[in-house]
Amino acid sequence: MPNLKASVAPLRRETLKNGVYQQLRDLILQGGLVAGESMTVASLADAFGVSPMPVREALTRLSAAEAVTVISGRTVGVPPLRREHLDDLRKVRLELEPVAAEWAVENRDSKFVEELRQRLSRLVASEAAGNSKLYIKENYGFHMCLYRQSQSPTMVMIIETLWLQVSPYLHLLRESRNYELSNYFHRQIFDAVAEGDKSDLRTAIQNDIDRAYEALILEHDVLSGYPKAVNDDKKTIRRRGYEQAPKVDPANVKPISRLRRRSAFGPRAD
Repeated sequence: MPNLKASVAPLRRETLKNGVYQQLRDLILQGGLVAGESMTVASLADAFGVSPMPVREALTRLSAAEAVTVISGRTVGVPPLRREHLDDLRKVRLELEPVAAEWAVENRDSKFVEELRQRLSRLVASEAAGNSKLYIKENYGFHMCLYRQSQSPTMVMIIETLWLQVSPYLHLLRESRNYELSNYFHRQIFDAVAEGDKSDLRTAIQNDIDRAYEALILEHDVLSGYPKAVNDDKKTIRRRGYEQAPKVDPANVKPISRLRRRSAFGPRAD
């Protein structure tokens, strides 16, 4: 069970309903809830310093969004990993997230690009430190910084709902070294944004989504007891792209004023 008191803040009476929901939502989006962990209504109410009622209401909303599911009685957790659900999430994300990113490029300015650079630096540092929860939090922050620059609250709301459903499973990607590979694509995303290259940006986001999807599918197959041959495919996924994907050093993330038309990490990969 996650350390709830360290992750949420007590709420005043006038902010109970939305406050409990927002903090639980942020807890999930930022990696505070791991697949396999569970929470009780009582533990959540104690952490927030509220009665069980607003907690139940918040969990009902999150359950409707398929972010949590009832395990037994008053205990909730992450829904089981289902292949058909992963397929659906992948298809919708591939349609929406590149579009939001392209809109962000149209609205970009130097302040936004610098913020994205700083978020990428923190994301790289969290991966290098091997801190899964911090990596997932920074990964969410990097992507949402990009998508919010689309200046479309409706698009961001839809994308955040999708991320509510996938974020708890991102902890499963650490073993496959997907974090390292994903940061290679994050570097490409930043390069494309800085240069205003919508085509490269779309490709980098699609690759980031697809490689994570492939790794999650293999985790699903292993957890489901599929034949041992799956392990060979799993090793292939782990190797994919690493010979071509250089290790990203956070020390090489330069201020945006020094970018000009070059990557903050050096020459662009072909």
